[in-house]
Amino acid sequence: MGRDVVAVIVNFNSGPLLKEAVDSLLAGTIRPEIEVVDNASTDHSADFLNTDPGYRESVRLTMNDRNLGFSRANNQVLRGGSARYYLLMNPDCVLEPNALAELVAYMDSNTDVGLAGGALMNRDGTLQKTSKRKFPTPWSALARTLGLHRLDASDGALGDFDLARNQTCDGGPETVEAVSGALMFVRGSALDKVGLLDEGFFMHCEDLDWCMRFRDAGYGVAYVPSAGAVHVKGGSGRGPGVVWHLHRGMIRFYGKHYRNRYPPYFTWLVYAAVYARCGILMALSLVRRRS
Repeated sequence: MGRDVVAVIVNFNSGPLLKEAVDSLLAGTIRPEIEVVDNASTDHSADFLNTDPGYRESVRLTMNDRNLGFSRANNQVLRGGSARYYLLMNPDCVLEPNALAELVAYMDSNTDVGLAGGALMNRDGTLQKTSKRKFPTPWSALARTLGLHRLDASDGALGDFDLARNQTCDGGPETVEAVSGALMFVRGSALDKVGLLDEGFFMHCEDLDWCMRFRDAGYGVAYVPSAGAVHVKGGSGRGPGVVWHLHRGMIRFYGKHYRNRYPPYFTWLVYAAVYARCGILMALSLVRRRS
């Protein structure tokens, strides 16, 4: 018999945030099976899962000998799994007590939906704009880089692809193009058709790729605002390495889903712009570290 709900947290040097995340799952109205995959953290953030008897009985811990990245570490649990639902949650998220129950109820009632996300909030209660998203196109990405998205409030071609800006957690569920990888609730039976996370993404943009693949496979992607979580943005990763993997992910996402739609010269322009932006942001990150 398969498992019901399995929560997966991939940890890498998340400090005390990991314990907050695990505790929020244990305190929920639905208590999932919890699997933590540690990607060779050096800050001992996962040690409490081995040393505290209460956690040893409630959480399965897998310790990797190196950092395998977000996709590969999650796939260690997803591969060959038999759960009805999987919750993929960042270690810098604290789930509200009813959030998992809200996601289960929604997915049970909407069998055409394969993946859902919730309302990601800052600690002050404001909603993070990445909670629901459109797929970034070359044009919308360029507009955002140049600041032109501020001139298009209608979510048109030049509008921002993060759609939850200036909104609250009020309102009902809705179908969207994509949600944030910080909190993804996945129908287990859909994985045979959609496949696991693309391990070619180390971190960043694998969530957009997965959402697009779910939609291409005929499943809906939904935003469920009643499923809330506080997300300490950047709490599980900062610095030049994160900037590099973000832009590398952007290149892979474009190559998989857009390259064949545009002439080769345009693709090279996109790649040049992405790498230029990456270089500038990495340099700024290094300067901030030294100052």
